[in-house]
Amino acid sequence: MGDLSSLSPAQLEAFLNQPALQPPDNVIPNFENPPNRNDIAQAVVPFCLTITTIAVLLRIYARMFCVKKFELHDSLMVIAFGCYVVDIYFGIRLQEKPGAFVHQWDVRLGDLPEISFPLFLSASFYIGVVLCIKAAILLEWVRIFIPYGVRNRFFWLCYGVLAANTIFYIIVLFLMNFACIPVEKNWNPFVDGSCNVNTTAVNIASAVLNLCSDVFILLLPQRIIWSLKMSTKTKVGVSVIFAIGILCCTIAGLRLGAELTYSRSDDVLYNTAPVMLWALGEMTCMFLVYGVPSGAKILSDSRLPSRLASSLRSLRGKISQRGGSRGSGTGQSSWPGSSSMIIDNSQSNSSHTYTHYRKIDNGNGGMLLTTIDSARDQRPSGSMEQLKDPMIIQQQQDRAAMEAGMIIRTTHFVTHEDYGDLERGLVLNDGYDRQHPWAKDRI
Repeated sequence: MGDLSSLSPAQLEAFLNQPALQPPDNVIPNFENPPNRNDIAQAVVPFCLTITTIAVLLRIYARMFCVKKFELHDSLMVIAFGCYVVDIYFGIRLQEKPGAFVHQWDVRLGDLPEISFPLFLSASFYIGVVLCIKAAILLEWVRIFIPYGVRNRFFWLCYGVLAANTIFYIIVLFLMNFACIPVEKNWNPFVDGSCNVNTTAVNIASAVLNLCSDVFILLLPQRIIWSLKMSTKTKVGVSVIFAIGILCCTIAGLRLGAELTYSRSDDVLYNTAPVMLWALGEMTCMFLVYGVPSGAKILSDSRLPSRLASSLRSLRGKISQRGGSRGSGTGQSSWPGSSSMIIDNSQSNSSHTYTHYRKIDNGNGGMLLTTIDSARDQRPSGSMEQLKDPMIIQQQQDRAAMEAGMIIRTTHFVTHEDYGDLERGLVLNDGYDRQHPWAKDRI
């Protein structure tokens, strides 16, 4: 942009009120009510926010109340979720002004800085999300699949990818924020300054390497999962949980395609919406990869499936009891103060088709049953000594032996330790480390 200080107020107003992009032939700009596709954003954004929040809450609940341990990677997830919520806010702002999938020629040139600023910030918070959540996933892989103190090939692969991701995203964040000097020129073209970094190339490189890291993180644990000594059904179930990453990789590929379209088009504002929506879907899948396995932990600890099955069996029993009571005749005798229940035993002999049970209701006049001590106020006799529990006699003998300092019992046990394919080669060299956790080279 040229120097606007030389323009008169009328010329400046006319300049700022022109379209931000030259419209195609026979197209009239619509500044007041531009056509948009806010319906897509209004469906995608709340849906992603809801399932991401559920995944995060599942993880927090499992760590705080089931495992009762909150580690570094869980803190990284919380930081990532905070950046995610901010990114959601910027997506909502895009819907309000100017709208999702709005062409740039339907926006005034003077409104462009106000619209571009939240989009500029959104890219930075996206990097914060993927940096933290990928680090959390990799640290979780190390915790799950590597025994404490073992440093095998999988360990170094995880930490290698973690280091590469961290360095790469920090560099991208720096280049994106300082592509122009001063920084305000990144979103305000009317500010004097210079832009020496090709942000389009940076965005494409970021999308490509982001897709590659997604695929690598997805494939990392699969070999270990399928080498575990589990049934095929269990292996498939575990792989399906982690295979949510397949959807994440697919969405990352679609985001790369949207980024390429964005870089080739002059209608930057219109092509920003698909990039943001695909990025939102990718971030959501990352949170699902990290948080969904915690749901299985919560179910196993709460025993919800078994309780639900027990409740269903109880309900079915009550229904059958009521049906049996309605099927009984009115001439059945009944003990006063009792309830009668008839159970149909269709599989027994015909002479025992019905069995009657009567439950006595003591009411207020009933006698409270208690334990009667038959030995109270009686002197022990020889016959009563013989009725003592042999366990009590043995305990008395053990107590006497302990008071005398004698050994009363010895226990012999044998332990066996099995190793998988990935650890079998480390057993001979790792025995000392396993028995000396205070060694300096421990994690």
